[in-house]
Amino acid sequence: PRPRPPPTDTRGDLDSVINLAKALLGDTKAFLELLKSRFPAEGEHKLDSLPVLAMSALELPNIQASALLPRLGSDLLRYQRLLEWLRRAGGALRGLEPDLGALRARLERLRGRVEHLV
Repeated sequence: PRPRPPPTDTRGDLDSVINLAKALLGDTKAFLELLKSRFPAEGEHKLDSLPVLAMSALELPNIQASALLPRLGSDLLRYQRLLEWLRRAGGALRGLEPDLGALRARLERLRGRVEHLV
């Protein structure tokens, strides 16, 4: 039988995923503020459900990446579908296309990293 390769250290990959997720969260909040400024809505609208990421690869022993990463991948896919829906929403958002495109690009990079880890 062939000897098994040594296990790879995924801490750097996980740190990269965490940093990309933090950046995506920041981009999402900035895009939301841009939407609010261009399309003010009546009433009070809050986006308090965005997660706060406060984790590093040093905390890796405390999480179960095998269960977390597929869930994160599916959540990111849903988010990507939402962004595609916004892109197709019509002429009202045409001026926001550069910001929306940057958000989609970061999301795709993050999805690619997560898929690689899965």
